Amino acid sequence: RLHEMLPRLARAMMLCRPHAEPVLRRATNFSG
Repeated sequence: RLHEMLPRLARAMMLCRPHAEPVLRRATNFSG
């Protein structure tokens, strides 16, 4: 499910792109 994949996707994005933190925060706000 997307809800379960989101944290992994966010972590992968954070590891690949450290400058994607604002997007990561937006994603966590959306899921929360």
